[in-house]
Amino acid sequence: MLINGHWIDRKDIDVINPYTLEIIEKIPSLNREEVKTAIDIAEECKDNMKNTSISQRYKVLVGIANKIKENSEKLSKILAIDAGKPIKQARIEVKRSVETFLSGAFYAKELRDEVIPSDNHLIFTKREPVGIVGAITPFNFPINLSAHKIAPAIATGNVVVHHPSSKAPLACIELAKIIEEEFRKYNVPLGSYSLLTGLGEIVGDEIVKNDKVNMISFTGSSKVGEEITKKAGFKKIALELGGVNPNLVLKDADLKKAVNSLIRGSFVYAGQICISVGKIVVEESVADKFIKMFVEKAKSLNVGDPLNENTDMGPLITLDHAKWAEDLVKRSVEEGAKLLCGGKRDKTLFYPTVLEVEPDNIICKVETFAPIVPIIRAKEEEMIEIANDTQYGLHSAIFTKNLEKALKFAENLEFGGVMINDSSLFRQDNMPFGGVKKSGIGREGVKYAMEEMSNIKTIVITH
Repeated sequence: MLINGHWIDRKDIDVINPYTLEIIEKIPSLNREEVKTAIDIAEECKDNMKNTSISQRYKVLVGIANKIKENSEKLSKILAIDAGKPIKQARIEVKRSVETFLSGAFYAKELRDEVIPSDNHLIFTKREPVGIVGAITPFNFPINLSAHKIAPAIATGNVVVHHPSSKAPLACIELAKIIEEEFRKYNVPLGSYSLLTGLGEIVGDEIVKNDKVNMISFTGSSKVGEEITKKAGFKKIALELGGVNPNLVLKDADLKKAVNSLIRGSFVYAGQICISVGKIVVEESVADKFIKMFVEKAKSLNVGDPLNENTDMGPLITLDHAKWAEDLVKRSVEEGAKLLCGGKRDKTLFYPTVLEVEPDNIICKVETFAPIVPIIRAKEEEMIEIANDTQYGLHSAIFTKNLEKALKFAENLEFGGVMINDSSLFRQDNMPFGGVKKSGIGREGVKYAMEEMSNIKTIVITH
């Protein structure tokens, strides 16, 4: 853990390689008083960080981006070993995190205030940092999702207390080393960023409840997100939560393109992404053809060692989650689902699984965070109702050559994002990202996160 520029090395929690199930590292687990101390130090740095120049913030963010780029292969291998991410997908995450920090640098110089017309007054606004941002990040994109919180926080002059998931913390530790180095280089107060490792029920809970923390930026499950809303008090909160993301395939769609996109959207990182394909709804007249193509493609994926360059899909993050996914598929079949392929587990490896189901099957109701895809046959007029029948509202997608129809669907889909002719997995790091219903509050994407992480102050001068 890193507090006030000091590294503290204790061997409290085992870090497990999800593929080999071996202990690869041990990390500190903070107690509540240690978390309070880190937050107290962060509070002492608030004014100094607020007063750092735009140029200083810009240089720090560019410096972090360059250091990540220099260490990209090292970081990619850590992601493969620690998070079980196939190495070719890990490289993409590292590249995206470079771009996210560079976006922070760009928008640090582009954040605009406003002058408001008035007859007898000069009215203008200033954006000021909220103060202390509590950044709580998940295991599935340790570097890039951390970047999506840290970069906009620095760009707006905030201090950060960062709590990474103990399931895959090692890449965040390497990122913290880079941040510390750049803070020292550009004379940024060292207590302005702390990495606080440990258990969520202690570290995360204290960050959420502590009155000195001004904002919580959390990515994780809807269950935990709901608890945060109850505990955070008057803090600002930005929650990026779960999703059961429907992908609709109309009869006029380019089926080859749809299959290729939906295979990627379903099975990249073994489905452990909040915007992975949650269910596929296919128009009846093309369902047989689509299902045959999709199942053949799913069976062709290489499952195995994340460090192997040919691996398409590695392990699930824990053995418990893999067993849960296996049981869920059995329950789905008991409810009448037809297992088309997969359902097989080898320790934490869970093979691509495709089921044909009715809309009310359990597999359509829960976020599996696993390589499990239910397919539903439907008439066109039923598809929107089936898609919207969920407590979540993160991403959705529609495949069709009819743009007018696609836009009509998009207007009626109750989701934060609608992708047309690409799967729900699509996300560009500079676009607004977030959901409705139980999928979250607020928006990420560096520019939009900066707005969340700043307060508007209105100043009025009377003539």
